[in-house]
Amino acid sequence: MSRLFRRHLILLNVVVVLSACATTESLVVAPAVTLTSVELEKMSLSSQTFLLGFQVHNPNVFPLPVEAVKYKVLFDGESFAGGETRGAFSIPGEGEGYFQISVELDMLNRATQITSLLQGVARDSVTYSVEGSLSVDIPFTRPMPFSSSGVINIQK
Repeated sequence: MSRLFRRHLILLNVVVVLSACATTESLVVAPAVTLTSVELEKMSLSSQTFLLGFQVHNPNVFPLPVEAVKYKVLFDGESFAGGETRGAFSIPGEGEGYFQISVELDMLNRATQITSLLQGVARDSVTYSVEGSLSVDIPFTRPMPFSSSGVINIQK
């Protein structure tokens, strides 16, 4: 194989890969993610554990194999929780799926966030906003951003 032929073959491969990236990005539509539940799971003098439930609507005709979720949750405009969680699950094509994230808050370091949520507990609901991204196991697909807001009931 001549050196010129190998260079053209490598260049062709690069062009094919780059066009696949552009095509995949335009074919995959980001899902809608909403916060559906907030449940106080455990409470002690030093910490509280909450279970956050999320619903995901996949508008694509194919399933979305989720590998990781990066998230940030605010209650009444105050930062409550955030981070990244790994765990494989799949959202069916043109369907809905659910996932939960357990959040443990240190009472001493997170007093503002806990106070905001406890005020919501006293009135049974709190305004929320959530944003983040879903990383999916689809070649050449970047993490897909999501955001939503609304009012959520607090389960005691």
